[in-house]
Amino acid sequence: MTTDGGRVALVTGAARGMGAQVARRLADDGYELAVADVRSCDETVDSIAAAGGRARGYTCDIVDWDGVGELVEEIERGQGPLHAVVQVAGVYRNVPFLELDPESWRLVLDVNLDGSFNVTRQAARPMAARGEGSIVLISSTASWLVWDTAAHYTVSKAAIDGLVKGAAYELGPQGVRVNSVAPGTIRTPSTEAELAMPGVEAAEAGACPLRRVGETSDIAEAVAFLSDPGRAAWVTGHTLVVDGGYSIHGEGSGFGQHVDTIPAARGGGA
Repeated sequence: MTTDGGRVALVTGAARGMGAQVARRLADDGYELAVADVRSCDETVDSIAAAGGRARGYTCDIVDWDGVGELVEEIERGQGPLHAVVQVAGVYRNVPFLELDPESWRLVLDVNLDGSFNVTRQAARPMAARGEGSIVLISSTASWLVWDTAAHYTVSKAAIDGLVKGAAYELGPQGVRVNSVAPGTIRTPSTEAELAMPGVEAAEAGACPLRRVGETSDIAEAVAFLSDPGRAAWVTGHTLVVDGGYSIHGEGSGFGQHVDTIPAARGGGA
């Protein structure tokens, strides 16, 4: 357990991509990291250690209510009280609406919405008891912008925005802040192949006033701000849009996805 007064942060979906970058960024701010995923987080742990930080890896499926509760208990018992939680894990599936079946619908809702609820709810109890804490969820510009084959994904992300507001309202009196970050098109291991297709990255960049696609570091910086108990002390119930200005007008290819597409990895990181 930490004995130097340091802060502890949990990042889910932290085996690679966005989650791993968020974890490394929080380590730069002095947090001791707990990194969790359905995959091994050894690479993320090693990269944080190589930079002089501290981290431990955990295996957890965020869809498992009891498993998430056990994860929170294990972290608090072994590393110390959680000060910040970032729920990055998620999935995306391209399925046309008239082909959507209950299995496809439930997979995306189970991971993106129920998983976010599980992490938020299980982490909130000890934070509220101590009177402090920050929880950040990953939403998406897809919560209000839509494209073909993504109705179930849009529902899952729009519901996360509602979860943020409801949780922030009730947990605020206990000193717990709840916010989200809504990314646009982000370069991750899951999107690199499509961005490399002829014309795709140019179209995505051209649809953004800032004329580039996002990097995982852009999201990590936003998360670091919202997690900071000083800089974001009076920010809660807010969705911070980080999309290069794309949603100002909403034109472009509708690519925009930024989460895992490996079918077997329920709750894997972006």
